[in-house]
Amino acid sequence: MSTENNQQDNGPVPRGARGPQEHRERLTAQERADLRNAVATAYEEGASIRDLVAVHPASYGLIRALLLEAGVTLRTKGGIRAVAKGNGR
Repeated sequence: MSTENNQQDNGPVPRGARGPQEHRERLTAQERADLRNAVATAYEEGASIRDLVAVHPASYGLIRALLLEAGVTLRTKGGIRAVAKGNGR
């Protein structure tokens, strides 16, 4: 077992493993309400949850929870894109 430059091979990085993350302050009630309204509107206009994660400083889980709080009916995988391609049922 050779180690070059004193580096140890620990094998592959587990799927979903992330590096250190910055912690942010909790959302206030008003910030949460504003974010909930913004993501609900964008989602209803066709944005995906992943699209919303890329735009807003929130995790997939938080965006999904906010959509459910707002009473939005979540689309199935593929959403409106699948229906437009004729894959919807």
